[in-house]
Amino acid sequence: MLVKNYMTENVLTVQETDSLLSTIETMRGSRHRSLPVVDDMQRVLGLISEKEVTRACPADINILSKQEANSLLGRFKVKQLMRKDVTCVSPGDSVEYVAYQFYKYDYPSFPVVDKDNRLVGIISQKDIFRSFVEIMAMNRACTRFTIQTPDRVGVVAELAALFRDENINILSLVPRVLMDGTATINIRAEILQLFFTFFVTDC
Repeated sequence: MLVKNYMTENVLTVQETDSLLSTIETMRGSRHRSLPVVDDMQRVLGLISEKEVTRACPADINILSKQEANSLLGRFKVKQLMRKDVTCVSPGDSVEYVAYQFYKYDYPSFPVVDKDNRLVGIISQKDIFRSFVEIMAMNRACTRFTIQTPDRVGVVAELAALFRDENINILSLVPRVLMDGTATINIRAEILQLFFTFFVTDC
């Protein structure tokens, strides 16, 4: 599964010269937690998120009148607040790679760029959750099997053969190797028969 299959292509963006006030209004209107900052050629220059917006707002802004608050927020420019050290991903990156980037950096989203650093989309944590729901077949009617087995070559092939012989379609298969020399294999499959029995031996 690749980023291009799950990214959002029509991306709301801001420019360096935009005010903090207009950026906040754009975020509120779209419910996006972060916005890419681009130039006139759609090249990514940075990213501004709720974190930068919150940090820039004075602690006593709530006691100001709406006019005073808007005037204050209008003085700040995106260029002053945006994060320039932005991690970008490409349309051909795997969703597993992007999930790892989210794990490392805890960003709400990543800009998706082409080889010329031009913005072609954005991918969020929600998009990655959606991809894994589909990969794990959580959005389909199926039965989940958890199998404890020795960690050895050929186990997955043996299990696949067992399911094939029972005319059962495997929708997802995820192994996890444990420290004790065993593995847990989670399988989600379409059950076409009423009864299904199998076992795995250490041979």
